[in-house]
Amino acid sequence: MAVFHLEVVTPDATVYKGDVSSVTAPAEDGRIGVLSGHAPLCCTIAVGEVLVREATGGERRFLVGDGFLEVARNTCRILAAVGEAAEEIDVARAEAAEKRARERLRAKRDVTFDLARAEVALAKALVRVKLGRENVRRKAR
Repeated sequence: MAVFHLEVVTPDATVYKGDVSSVTAPAEDGRIGVLSGHAPLCCTIAVGEVLVREATGGERRFLVGDGFLEVARNTCRILAAVGEAAEEIDVARAEAAEKRARERLRAKRDVTFDLARAEVALAKALVRVKLGRENVRRKAR
């Protein structure tokens, strides 16, 4: 199977670096899939899940958001403000963040309330909860 190199990078760390057979990511206008030999591309990414099929046959999932995906010379780079591997997600913490974000959206009475920021916080929390729970289920099998 043809492979290419993937890097998922945040301002704080390199979240993933390795050879993969496919990547599916949350582009702003919908999900995008990348395979070996993909045409050069640059697009913005939304908050969501990245699904990586590794060259070794394994599968990895990541939360990403607020950044760019670039494909050039058989390399895919995801440069994101947020990036976290599913296996590193603390489900209880993610559920608490979801609850806080929902409460903030319900209470939006303050003049300084930032709706877009609150919606992004909720989106991140929802993806974290989903990925964290799926990871727990996979480990239980």
